[in-house]
Amino acid sequence: MQYILKTPQSFAPDKKYPLIVYLHGAGSRGNATDVLQNAVIFKYTEREKAFPAIILAPLCSADTWFDVFEQLLSLVDTVSKLPFVDQNRVSLTGVSMGGYAAYQLLMSRSGMFSAAAICCGGGMYWNAEKLTGVPVHIYHGAKDDTVYPDESEKMANAINRRGGRAALTIFPDLGHNCWETVYNDEKVYRFLLSGGEC
Repeated sequence: MQYILKTPQSFAPDKKYPLIVYLHGAGSRGNATDVLQNAVIFKYTEREKAFPAIILAPLCSADTWFDVFEQLLSLVDTVSKLPFVDQNRVSLTGVSMGGYAAYQLLMSRSGMFSAAAICCGGGMYWNAEKLTGVPVHIYHGAKDDTVYPDESEKMANAINRRGGRAALTIFPDLGHNCWETVYNDEKVYRFLLSGGEC
């Protein structure tokens, strides 16, 4: 599996850094990581020169993340155990198709992630008890006609009914690409890097 591993500008291999795992949507599928360079999350971290975290961005070369899910698990397992990664601060974010995969990754690796921010995704809300151990902030555009907002509403409600911590933000004027707003918000990164405390 191809991927981008972006380190802070002041990276030193003898230090430990938080890790953010980013899962892209269907529009970035392919066989070259170049398309990932234009992701909003990378544009933001390029502007913020002192951004303190490592970002892992795998590339889905198949129709869906679920077609390569075992490879994804292996990659995340391997990178999270690198000596310069703080295993207590591994967070997860994903958009659309990547949002669906992010929920599944949270369920498959319960206890690995300290926080998650998921945009316009959905998942197996009937299995939400597996998501109660990690704070999740869920985002969706009210005008999204690609993935309907009730997908996010079902996930948030199911997590909270089972005693979890899910916050839900519905943007009234946004459509599917709500991630343009989310990944330009400094509070989202504070949430991920603080283990959901912000």
